[in-house]
Amino acid sequence: MGLGGRRMRRASASLPLPLLLLLLLAPEAGGAPGCPVPIRSCKCSGERPKGLGSGAPNLARRRVVCGGGDLPEPPEPSLLPNGTVTLLLSNNKITVLRNGSFLGLSLLEKLDLRNNVISTVQPGAFLGLGELKRLDLSNNRIGCLTSETFQGLPRLLRLNISGNIFSSLQPGVFDELPALKVVDFGTEFLTCDCHLRWLLPWARNHSLQLSEHTLCAYPSSLHAQALGSLQESQLCCEGALELHTHHLIPSLRQVVFQGDRLPFQCSASYLGNDTRIRWYHNRAPVQGDEQAGIVLAQSLIHDCTFITSELTLSHISVWASGEWECLVSTAQGNTSKKVEIVVLETSASYCPAERVANNRGDFRWPRTLAGITAYQSCLQYPFTSVPLSGGAPGTRASRRCDRAGRWEPGDYSHCLYTNDITRVLYTFVLMPINASNALTLAHQLRVYTAEAASFSDMMDVVYVAQMIQKFLGYVDQIKELVEVMVDMASNLMLVDEHLLWLAQREDKACSGIVGALERIGSAALSPHAQHISVNSRNVALEAYLIKPHSYVGLTCTAFQRKEAGMSGVQLGSPGQNAPPEPEPPADQQLRFRCTTGRPNISLSSFHIKNSVALGSIQLPPSLFSSLPAALAPPVPPDCTLQLLVFRNGRLFRSHGNTSRPGATGPGKRRGVATPVIFAGTSGCGVGNLTEPVAVSLRHWAEGADPMAAWWSQEGSGGWSSEGCQLRSSQPNVSSLHCQHLGNMAVLMELNAFPREAGGSGASLHPVVYPCTALLLLCLFSTIITYILNHSSIHVSRKGWHMLLNLCFHMAMTSAVFAGGITLTNYQMVCQAVGITLHYSSLSTLLWMGVKARVLHKELTWRVPPPQEGDSTLPAPRPMLRFYLIAGGIPLIICGITAAVNIHNYRDHSPYCWLVWRPSLGAFYIPVALILLITWIYFLCAGLHLRGPLAQSPKRGNSRLSLEPGEEPRGPTRLRSSGALLSDSGSLLAAGSAGVVTPGPPEDGDSLYSPGVQLGALMTTHFLYLAMWACGALAVSQRWLPRVVCSCLYGVAASALGLFVFTHHCARRRDVRASWRACCPPASASGSHAPGRALPTAHEDGSPVLGDGPASLKSSPSGSGGPTPAPGPCKLTNLQLAQSQGCDAGLVARGAVEPEPPGPRGSLAPR
Repeated sequence: MGLGGRRMRRASASLPLPLLLLLLLAPEAGGAPGCPVPIRSCKCSGERPKGLGSGAPNLARRRVVCGGGDLPEPPEPSLLPNGTVTLLLSNNKITVLRNGSFLGLSLLEKLDLRNNVISTVQPGAFLGLGELKRLDLSNNRIGCLTSETFQGLPRLLRLNISGNIFSSLQPGVFDELPALKVVDFGTEFLTCDCHLRWLLPWARNHSLQLSEHTLCAYPSSLHAQALGSLQESQLCCEGALELHTHHLIPSLRQVVFQGDRLPFQCSASYLGNDTRIRWYHNRAPVQGDEQAGIVLAQSLIHDCTFITSELTLSHISVWASGEWECLVSTAQGNTSKKVEIVVLETSASYCPAERVANNRGDFRWPRTLAGITAYQSCLQYPFTSVPLSGGAPGTRASRRCDRAGRWEPGDYSHCLYTNDITRVLYTFVLMPINASNALTLAHQLRVYTAEAASFSDMMDVVYVAQMIQKFLGYVDQIKELVEVMVDMASNLMLVDEHLLWLAQREDKACSGIVGALERIGSAALSPHAQHISVNSRNVALEAYLIKPHSYVGLTCTAFQRKEAGMSGVQLGSPGQNAPPEPEPPADQQLRFRCTTGRPNISLSSFHIKNSVALGSIQLPPSLFSSLPAALAPPVPPDCTLQLLVFRNGRLFRSHGNTSRPGATGPGKRRGVATPVIFAGTSGCGVGNLTEPVAVSLRHWAEGADPMAAWWSQEGSGGWSSEGCQLRSSQPNVSSLHCQHLGNMAVLMELNAFPREAGGSGASLHPVVYPCTALLLLCLFSTIITYILNHSSIHVSRKGWHMLLNLCFHMAMTSAVFAGGITLTNYQMVCQAVGITLHYSSLSTLLWMGVKARVLHKELTWRVPPPQEGDSTLPAPRPMLRFYLIAGGIPLIICGITAAVNIHNYRDHSPYCWLVWRPSLGAFYIPVALILLITWIYFLCAGLHLRGPLAQSPKRGNSRLSLEPGEEPRGPTRLRSSGALLSDSGSLLAAGSAGVVTPGPPEDGDSLYSPGVQLGALMTTHFLYLAMWACGALAVSQRWLPRVVCSCLYGVAASALGLFVFTHHCARRRDVRASWRACCPPASASGSHAPGRALPTAHEDGSPVLGDGPASLKSSPSGSGGPTPAPGPCKLTNLQLAQSQGCDAGLVARGAVEPEPPGPRGSLAPR
């Protein structure tokens, strides 16, 4: 290594450990060779000198770009190349520039810090930048600027500090910039008064040019005038005082009782050191007096732009009645705000305490006296330097209790939104927009609208609509805005329909979006750009600049590519396709194909390969000849002809969504069942058409009674059939003629107003339901069998509990999935479905893990040596611990997830399940841990069964032993001698000394060996995982045909149900015997007691008892518990005594000699 390597080692040795890890993990930045920048979001490249003599001849010039990332502060100068001459840090999240932030970049010539959130620039922040010539700090939140701010910039030529929040500049702020030539500092608060008079002569003396974009905002007489074009005499502080901000809270009359507490807050513009806020009560100055209940806080100055003063009446008395005034005084003049206070001495009605939760926060309004306005503090956020609703930064919400003791609607406009997306979109609305930042803001806003399907507040739609309308004013200057605006409108069509309806009712947001799109062509087209074509997922736009005298007609067809794997067009059947994604593939976008003239086009036989036509429109050749000759201009001007197609009618919302003349009866509702197509002109008039406009549209929803309609913007908007006629209607395509231009569609009676194909509320594939029904039948048959015949089935108490719980939770998972996974139209039901699926999925896996643990312990546990003098066995351990594990842990996880945010279980996806990010910690990580532990138990149990210890004869006695605290089940009188039955139903042999040898642990099964039990559990486990995974894929993914995943789910569900029923019921002789006992044949021999069958054995060597007395078989209840009453499937006490006596006689005569336990602890047949 050379000098460079030693320098890097010294630099890395001085860095903190987290930063070193970041450098090691960060990929090598692309750029010129020898230009490594160890920062993930930065790129480096070479830069040529501007002139022959610029820069050192032997020193490489480097350009470092760190824009568009999430940098919270400028990068460490030691991480940048030594030859860096250009550093671009725009569009990040930098908040503070500290002293020496760029110390070490001595060759830097250009520094770009625009479009950040910088609010503080410490003195000396630019020290060490002696060669810097261009500095851009525009579009930040800087309010305080002094001469010390720009220290260390002797060669700075161009400075841009526009788009910040300061309203004036202190004299001498540019004294540290002797070489400054051009400066731009236009802001929305810039006040051109006497405080800026010093700037004009200073600019002349220093040859400083004020940018033409530096426009005055105040006073109103100089609004929108360039500061550089004004005379010194115009910058005066005479006349009425105009403040860009002046608010008093509360602003309305207050009626209070004695002893109440009332706060005041006054905020105003800060114009300099002479700005003061004073309080007056009935024109008398107010001084702070805590004993009298007057608390006057010291005035606070925010970012050198706002001044705030707070006055609190902590204990109101009668003297507080009257007028309270907040007076703002400056050298130019005074202005004030007033509010009246009425103090009541008698009792009055009260508004009850109430809790209100909305998109601004959770507010608990206390019991409040009638006539009083209550206040609640807003949830505070770190960025509160921007005024909210033109008032003080983030203070209080207010709500008035009227004289009748009823709460009025609260005022929450001063509180920030609780939802992150809504809060960010609101910030976009507050930002000043100009030609320099419009495209940047539009790109940033489009990123947020890409997740429009997850919008949960109507204000999200309102704010995006407002921004789209603002961007329309810059389309003539920035053509790239057209594509961004269309993309944002397309993304908004993914929003929940109810939210769109609320946004339309609140601010006519949907109508505003449609109106902005309709005016794009007239704003963007020019003689140099005579055609615009934009494609997106849900909206397509086509616009032409045409000459009316040469127009011969136009026919356009809207189409899209067929989806991969589609065998045919399914647009007429809702629910057949997956929901549209925010960023779909290019071949799924809507497109226009236009030809001149009037060719015959059929939607069903579209000529473009692998494409499907959604709609077509034919504009007649006489379109521009409909004006009377007297009104037609002598030389027709160029005319803009624009076409739009919307995939559905989501943006066309009206109250009730009914057609005005077509509604026949209160219960008859029509909805848009086709795409919406628009044709319009601008720049030339079009009267009543002599020939109609022909439109053909394909249906995406099924309905009845189709009707041609066009959208009217009158009032709140609505569909009207006036001037449009339906020419023909087929099952998939309708044709209509309209006598005017506009938005045209076909309305139908939609029973439940189904969503777009593949959207929320679509049903599952039909194969899911019968397969789920088969699974439920098998599971509930198993559950009912084991409950009714629990005393005659040879399973242990643990095995009985675990099997029933496992079957129940598997049934719950499959039933809720099939019946409710797509019920997204009902929020509370959808949330309940998500919580139930979350709980049952976790609980099922935990019960499998518990069963695997019990089986593993049965194979590995050894009997403890007997203690001298201890002849009693400990009490059996309860089953409660298993319920706490398999049932309690899922309840805790689901409860915490729902308590943190209940909306985690509904995110406007087409299925009811957890949101992706919370599901990582609440479901997928716990499932991974459960599966890991379960598979470890499977592996250990399998290795034990196949290992050498499993073949050892000595191992048999150790396995035929009980766990601590457990005892053989069955009546105690059967334990004296002879061949006895253990708790699992196995025969027990009496030892030579007359001591009973305990049988297998309570976890055992008398009919299946441990190897068979392990295999059955593993089969059930993996079939359940396959069913769950296929079901999830069937409702969530698009890269496989839905029918494939649904069929795989059906196969897994059917196999799971049949296997559980066959293994636990059909193949067990004791279960079959129970079935036969419940349904005895009607014969004479049925009254005789059946003979006792000798033990037999399966092929695996496990003993099987014949259809013997049910009393000798195990019961899930404890050995000391009461005997159940005899039922139709149980023997009487007489039969029990006879069978016991017969067994004792057989043993005494040696008719039955039980074999010693085999290698696995089970009895082999003699």
